[in-house]
Amino acid sequence: MRRTLTRLALPAALVAAVFVGQGVFSSARADEPLRDTPLILQSVSNGLVADVAGGDMRQGQAISEYSYNNQRNQQWWLQQNGSRYRIKSNVNGAWCLTRAAEGNLAKIVLGNCDGPRADWEFRGLGGDRFQIKDPNGNFYLHVWNETATVGRELVTSDNDQIGSQWLLSGLDVRRRAMPADPRLDQVSFLTAHNAMANTDEGFWGRFPNQSYSLRSQLDQGIRGFQLDVYSYRGGVRMCHNSCWGNERTLTAGLQDIVNFLNRDRSAIVTVFLEDYTSVAELQSAVTAVNGLSNLVFRADQAGVRSNGWPTLSTLRAQNTRLLIFSQRSGRDSFGVMYDRDWTVENYWSLGMWGNGLSCYSRWNDIPLNREEAGFVRLHVMNHYRDIPTESAATNDNGGKLQDRVQRICGPVARRKPNYVAVDFFQKSDGASTRQQLDALNTYW
Repeated sequence: MRRTLTRLALPAALVAAVFVGQGVFSSARADEPLRDTPLILQSVSNGLVADVAGGDMRQGQAISEYSYNNQRNQQWWLQQNGSRYRIKSNVNGAWCLTRAAEGNLAKIVLGNCDGPRADWEFRGLGGDRFQIKDPNGNFYLHVWNETATVGRELVTSDNDQIGSQWLLSGLDVRRRAMPADPRLDQVSFLTAHNAMANTDEGFWGRFPNQSYSLRSQLDQGIRGFQLDVYSYRGGVRMCHNSCWGNERTLTAGLQDIVNFLNRDRSAIVTVFLEDYTSVAELQSAVTAVNGLSNLVFRADQAGVRSNGWPTLSTLRAQNTRLLIFSQRSGRDSFGVMYDRDWTVENYWSLGMWGNGLSCYSRWNDIPLNREEAGFVRLHVMNHYRDIPTESAATNDNGGKLQDRVQRICGPVARRKPNYVAVDFFQKSDGASTRQQLDALNTYW
């Protein structure tokens, strides 16, 4: 680092505006920030948010960057003060985000809103993106590093690059009317975590994540499959942590999916590989699947990065209805995409007790809110614990899942997830996971 830093329920009156994709508050001009509504201040460079450290509301308390978990000490209001703005805490409006001193590398702290360093200038960069500037000099609200450093204090900096850019995001996931023929990045698919680790196919006694076979999961509406694949005795098997020798081969599992797609000509299926194989080993397993090569969608050949994702009708018309991603690169030549090139994905664990609800990227260099010209990454939302049980899934897959989509992961990624991955998908203490996905597919 150089010293200048390199780095759900809406009010009824608002529902219609949200669903048609318009700004809820229309009084501000396009280059002005929204005000008089709670917001999160989210770093463009690393996806973390401005957070009152420890939630301790007192004079001089540090403002740090932190993963979002829907706490009020991470939420702010903008109050206009002439041509400037005060950034007021959603816990107590008497406290504001202020500068501890003037100049470069001044710490950002909680302070009195009537204090001399509580005013900020907002410079619009298009859409909800802004630079937040000290009106007394060319110093910007800035993260310490452009990659995520959870808990690090925010500062001012004279560096005006991406580390000085902020997104103003609402507290609920965005909702826009679903088009008649949606693109792939506008729809959501129920996804089975460790789909191969199911009791139907022999994972009794080894912490299974699912109850039903791959074929049964397909029949019950699962359209995303997270599979762990390992090299084992000259082949590639679908194992979890280690292979015991009785697991099915990846070729057999993919053949189930291809056979299903040949029967159901409207279905679109995505496979995510946690990949512990070499390029040659995986290629041998994939190319051995009868009929797979004709069904695989190739994002590179389709020009997705320039043209965006195709509509569902295009995928069906072209009969390219199978997407395969790997956590390892170098597999594009046989139709397996590198996930970091095409997706964003949150860190997978809800923790041991299911209370780890924060949403942040599993990859420090690719925040969940990543925006790229002409291209939208597919949003993969993981929602499961360290150790799977049916009782845990029952507690996690109902209201907790719904709230996390709407109030945490959706706002952080600035859109709903395209893939919602859970354990024991049939378990829920509220609305079923299928019902929740049906609701997600009423908007984008």
